Amino acid sequence: MAELSRKGTRMSGARIVLKRDVSRDQVGYVAYDKKWHIHSATRESESPQRQVWVTKDGGTVITFLEDPYLELRYLVVQGAQAAEAAQILRSALPCWTIEESFEFLRTARTSDEKIHAVYLTAASAPSNEDPQIVTAIQELARDRHADVRQALLVAMGYLASWSIVRSVARFLKENDPDHDVRRSAEHLLEGLGLPKAT
Repeated sequence: MAELSRKGTRMSGARIVLKRDVSRDQVGYVAYDKKWHIHSATRESESPQRQVWVTKDGGTVITFLEDPYLELRYLVVQGAQAAEAAQILRSALPCWTIEESFEFLRTARTSDEKIHAVYLTAASAPSNEDPQIVTAIQELARDRHADVRQALLVAMGYLASWSIVRSVARFLKENDPDHDVRRSAEHLLEGLGLPKAT
């Protein structure tokens, strides 16, 4: 398999999807070791969990986010030293790579596997369109299971800068046999700032 593109993840920032067994505390241990300062955090009882650290020089922000709907935990790294901070985190913590996520998506067979795989792949994806992921999205838009097509629309929220998102959402809005999927596609288009089709 050709190496998937990572362009766009280094300049402005990176999103790092954590493996299921990685806790917020483990991220905190890395932050403590690197002397990153806690900027803000939710209480332990609050959901979804969120915590923000800032590097010593104040130029890079690391945010831990929990998405209970997608059942994902990930880090968003932004700032002048985002590439360096992201490398530190990837080296210290078990993380999904885009290659692993895409391989899971490529081999998924059941609806549940496809749903989890499409969430992982979208959250792990680079900011620039990758041809292999675009092809997978086009195939998933025609999946026989409505819940998979619905999950695809949710996952594409992570890929808002990709032009394929708009074309697939339009396709599903105009052609999907399931009413709920058509409505979700319409909502995604509205969220992307596109007017309703008349």
